[in-house]
Amino acid sequence: MSKHNYCSPDDCEKQACVNVNVNVDVPKIVKYSCMTGVLIVGIIFGTNLYKKMLENGFLDIFHKQEK
Repeated sequence: MSKHNYCSPDDCEKQACVNVNVNVDVPKIVKYSCMTGVLIVGIIFGTNLYKKMLENGFLDIFHKQEK
């Protein structure tokens, strides 16, 4: 072992003092995950509804009425 990488036990104890604070805002995480879930369900429902409208020709009828 080289002397450059070696540390005495006193030095290692001084370097080992580390304080870590982690703040987790659970209500915020729950709020945004619920909003994301609602958005995903809305997109899926909307695309399925639009597909059914195209299959039934509803948009063709609607465009004919505008003219």
